[in-house]
Amino acid sequence: MLSTSEKKAVDVQKTATLFDLLNKYHGKIVIGLVLIGVFLRLFHYYDNRSFWIDELYLNGNLIRLGFLELVTSPMDYEQKAPLGYLWAVKFAVILFGEGERALRLFSLLCGLGSLLIFVPVAKYFLKPWAALVAIGILAMGEPFIYHSTEAKQYSAELFAAVLALHLFIKFQHSFKISSLLLWGVSGGILVWFSYSSIFILAGIAIVVSFNILFKRDWGNLFLKLIPFTIWLFSFSLVYFFFLRKFEDSGWLKNFFEVIYDAYMPMPPSSFKDLRWFAYAYYMLLERNLGMLTKFGHHIKDYSIIQTFFRMPYLPILLEIIAIVVLFKRNKYFLALLAAPILLTLLASGFKFYPFYERFILFLAPLFIILIAYGAERVAAAFGPRKSAIAATILFLLLLAPPLWNAVRFTVSPIYLYKKEYNREALLYVNDRYKKGDAVFVYWNMNHAYKYYKDAYNLKYTALGREDIRSQASSKSDYYSKVLKQFGDLKGKKRLWLVQNPLLRNNIGQYPGRDPKWYYEPNFFPGRALENQVSKLGAIPVDSFQRESIDVKLYSLPNN
Repeated sequence: MLSTSEKKAVDVQKTATLFDLLNKYHGKIVIGLVLIGVFLRLFHYYDNRSFWIDELYLNGNLIRLGFLELVTSPMDYEQKAPLGYLWAVKFAVILFGEGERALRLFSLLCGLGSLLIFVPVAKYFLKPWAALVAIGILAMGEPFIYHSTEAKQYSAELFAAVLALHLFIKFQHSFKISSLLLWGVSGGILVWFSYSSIFILAGIAIVVSFNILFKRDWGNLFLKLIPFTIWLFSFSLVYFFFLRKFEDSGWLKNFFEVIYDAYMPMPPSSFKDLRWFAYAYYMLLERNLGMLTKFGHHIKDYSIIQTFFRMPYLPILLEIIAIVVLFKRNKYFLALLAAPILLTLLASGFKFYPFYERFILFLAPLFIILIAYGAERVAAAFGPRKSAIAATILFLLLLAPPLWNAVRFTVSPIYLYKKEYNREALLYVNDRYKKGDAVFVYWNMNHAYKYYKDAYNLKYTALGREDIRSQASSKSDYYSKVLKQFGDLKGKKRLWLVQNPLLRNNIGQYPGRDPKWYYEPNFFPGRALENQVSKLGAIPVDSFQRESIDVKLYSLPNN
């Protein structure tokens, strides 16, 4: 039998062997992780879930407006997105039709591009095994998979951020004017596809410029001003033609502040303000990095034990270690990684940009690199003999949550983030619709009806749809006007009622304001609407219900 010391030696040898495999087969493991990431993105792309509310707001415009109108005409529901993204998606619509997959195609390509280009970026900043950690997080993390199959601009923003880092690595030491012009034009194009890319580009420009200034290398500074000036000029055009128009969206700033708490307190002056930073980072770990193990739908549902096994403490600790070590060893790299984050926080403090969830997905590569670098330094601190053990354990611990989540929401796609059933609800009506039926779509489902009516050629034309709350002087006046929206039901035998029982705010309206009675906690608009239908003598005979969808079929009395 082996002695205790001999058993420990065997265990160390096994772990070291696994670590050696990570290094020996590094290239093949990278390919394996990338292929896993590609599979997960393609799987959920072809799973073709229904659009959720934000996708419906934007894409109803994209199938309706032409290329020129996307430049000159305001979009319904006050939607805004970079022109490059809008035109790319519109081109896909022309080629492949108005379905969800066509509208998600550009996001998918950006998601795949981010994964591929992040490989050399991770290898530049990290040692081989730590680069595997970073690549694995991006390959399997739920936010990256989800946004790669979402018909919104956030996957393009992630791609722009990764590409900006890659361009920095490629051209940072260049003195050739042609290369610097290429760097400048490439970065200048990025801001037309991703507004947030300016934070990455500005961070790079500031850090590189100050680094050169400290070295007093005036010739190099003059050359680097070539790409930086092109970026500034390109972003100035974007701001002049598009972004300055958004400054009038006071309701949107109010929405971000009241509903999302998306603006950094500045200056922080209370415990509540300090708690904002803790909560923002915790949510970033889940919603932007996918590094917290998920057991349910919402963090408020988790027990203390479940919260412990979500392992938020590990990436937090590793990132702190990375910041401390880089501050001592390589302030330049630390500044490059931190500057875009600090600029985004500063913009948030001045209420120019929300520091919240999908809006800061583009910062994820920076946080991933910091966490992986922290793991790299912790492993190295154990010395030559035990560093292999530490590296192997950290590798497994850091990739366990995204792997668990990926398996969970792939085996059961209902667990994927922001799952809604708008298409299923409207097609449920469409498949059971009979000649002579009346279909009433409440205003808070009109965005879904408008898209699916055009994209899927629904055979019914809905009543209602308009939000008339601002026209009413009281609750009773409002519902009397709603009843008029039903029109003349004479000769109709059945009535379909389609509504979202949870949605109370309409785009462009300040949350919780007019009419105030509509937002009272003891008032339930969905139930009130059904009560109005019952006044028509209608009897419910069928239904389709999900968390944010309520479809009911009523039998009407003989007219």
